[in-house]
Amino acid sequence: MKTRKLWLFLFVVFTTALSAQTITVSSRTEMQLATKAYYPVLSQKGDKMLFTSDGYNGLSLFTIADKKVTEISKDAGAGYEPLFDAQDTKIFYRKTSFENKLRMDAMESFEIAKNIKTSVLKPQRDLKQARNFQNGFVVTANRKLLKLTFGKNSQSVPVYVTTQDLKIYLYKNGKFTILNPLNQSENRYLWVSMSPGGNKILFTAAGKGTYVCDLSGKIISSLGYLNAPVWYDDNYVVGMQDKDDGQMITSSKIIMLSVDGKVKSEISSSNEIAMYPTAAAKASKIAYNTLDGKIMLVDIQIK
Repeated sequence: MKTRKLWLFLFVVFTTALSAQTITVSSRTEMQLATKAYYPVLSQKGDKMLFTSDGYNGLSLFTIADKKVTEISKDAGAGYEPLFDAQDTKIFYRKTSFENKLRMDAMESFEIAKNIKTSVLKPQRDLKQARNFQNGFVVTANRKLLKLTFGKNSQSVPVYVTTQDLKIYLYKNGKFTILNPLNQSENRYLWVSMSPGGNKILFTAAGKGTYVCDLSGKIISSLGYLNAPVWYDDNYVVGMQDKDDGQMITSSKIIMLSVDGKVKSEISSSNEIAMYPTAAAKASKIAYNTLDGKIMLVDIQIK
């Protein structure tokens, strides 16, 4: 009986502490870039950032401390879903070509310290979002999981999630499973991503909102209207709440939410149309672009 009361007490203390947490913006700084920039991607340490054009053409690296810009690629589509490796030493990005009028996507690597480009994955059909893995990445193409690593790697392939035909595909223990968390007759799942800890899935259902589910598809929480959501860490997500008039975006703000939805804070300024956030929890930073092509870097505190 005493043990049960102790566990109940600890549970109440823990949940009370979590619900009492607040998110505070410490600073909000515009990155001084010579060109318009969109779709930022922060490194894990928060000291570097990738950016591209509004049409994903070209890819550049911005080193925040010395404000140095390095052009990585001029190719069309190179700025679509690039990523840093787990050590922030390499960048993986797409190289698009066409064969018999069919789009093909290859992957290239850019080694930051040596400024060296390397082709690492030959052109594939239907290449999905890559996820960093040890010293390389995993990605799906044609419903097959592809793994690429540099040097020795003893780790097993991580749990991976993606979308195919607006369905959620989960790769675990060597096989793919289709998840339908909302039991929709017509799947319309977007912006699907795995939590950093690999045990939760973040996704948006078109016309319904954004949710978090477990690896079996069981809904953990409903986060309401939140587009382009990304994980901050295992306990928080960041996304945008945008509005339009049917043709143009009229307003958009960046919102940070706890996974249970109890803690919520506006990260962007009220005088901005803020879109497409990226996060670096290790550095307590969030970045986003404005509609007019500015990149804002935000330092936050969670207490």
